[in-house]
Amino acid sequence: MKKDKKYVAVITGASSGIGLATAKMLMSKGVVVYGLAYNDFDAEFNYSKCDVTNIAQIEATLKSIFDKEGQIDFLVNCAGMGISGSVENSPQEQIQKIYNVNFFGTVNMCKAVLPYMRKNNFGHIVNISSVAGELPIPFQTFYSATKASIESFTAGLSMEVKPFGIKAVCVLPGDTKTGFTAAREKNTTDDASYGARVNNSVGQMEKDEQNGMTPESVAKVICKALFKKNPKPINVVGFKYKLFLLLAKILPKRFAYWVLYKMYAQKN
Repeated sequence: MKKDKKYVAVITGASSGIGLATAKMLMSKGVVVYGLAYNDFDAEFNYSKCDVTNIAQIEATLKSIFDKEGQIDFLVNCAGMGISGSVENSPQEQIQKIYNVNFFGTVNMCKAVLPYMRKNNFGHIVNISSVAGELPIPFQTFYSATKASIESFTAGLSMEVKPFGIKAVCVLPGDTKTGFTAAREKNTTDDASYGARVNNSVGQMEKDEQNGMTPESVAKVICKALFKKNPKPINVVGFKYKLFLLLAKILPKRFAYWVLYKMYAQKN
């Protein structure tokens, strides 16, 4: 990547957490940043209010950016949400919502940006998956499922767009200290049959998140992937999580799931 070249980046979920940290880091590197978010916020960079589940809104926003800049080089999909509760008792509308935001939101952004990247025969896309996509967390099963879907989607996409000079990769954060924890939508009407296991599981996850890595540490990995000529398809953030995923591949799945059960789902 040429250091003196102009680059234009579009980042979803840019109002807080990993998205905000990435926007600021790219700005410090001289990149022209356009942050997108569902809600209004005060930004040091170009900002557009944009719902990643609204295709018409996405298309209008990206067209406006391209008409002004003549290029969109980077897309970083950070917009996301979490829900918690048992699979059995999760409301259907909540399940649909997390898929609409986490998975289809990423798909919508990728589909909308590709014509502009193909036109310039260049583009780097970073989609945010999660270690939880590889190691599913009980009582946050739908979050894990959406993140696993993003990983598979990105792998297929990367092969489709390779001849156009476009690269698509995944970044997999582990526990990260952001506002995501407080924003998680919890099912407060779970069946008593699951007892305190749901609360114990979510409580443990929230503790891990609030003692987790900083969003800036994730942003560093994102920026590295964006500026690399040939980035790795899967970029795991943090040595501890790289080790976890390595052990999960080496050891029997039954053992890995037993460990996750003991951590997040066992009866007291």
